[in-house]
Amino acid sequence: MRKRMLTFVALTLVATAVTAHAQGGGGGGRRGGMGGPGRMGGGPGGRCAGTADSLTDAQKTQVRTLSDAFAKAHAPQLDSLRTIMEASRAAREAGKTPEEVRAIMETAKPIADGLAPARKEFATTVVGLLTPSQIAAGCIPPAPGGPPPGGRRGGPPRPPALRD
Repeated sequence: MRKRMLTFVALTLVATAVTAHAQGGGGGGRRGGMGGPGRMGGGPGGRCAGTADSLTDAQKTQVRTLSDAFAKAHAPQLDSLRTIMEASRAAREAGKTPEEVRAIMETAKPIADGLAPARKEFATTVVGLLTPSQIAAGCIPPAPGGPPPGGRRGGPPRPPALRD
């Protein structure tokens, strides 16, 4: 009876570990978004890091250089967006209504809309550095301060040529 119980527990533990690993629960740490330390991917091409489609060191350097130039050229706008996002987070944590939080977020829309052409140019330049298989695998790093590729629900981004 004891041997049967231990066998059952061992099999259940294995099944749980396999399921947790398949769901991405084995890595710990913070998930979601792309770009910085502690975020999914951790930098240029993070979505496909560790796969056959990973960015080469030369590509990572080129993307990092482009990202730094973008961040430097658009620092005031990115700082404003960051401030607005922090204010909305503080409002949400303080128990403000969804309408009040939404009103704070709406102040970011003109800034984000102003950055849209620069982000599109960034994406087009980055796509030019990647191979077709890297693009198909979704290895396109976002512009600094931008949303993760593919929108809120994820998924690989569409190449800039296919975007509106």
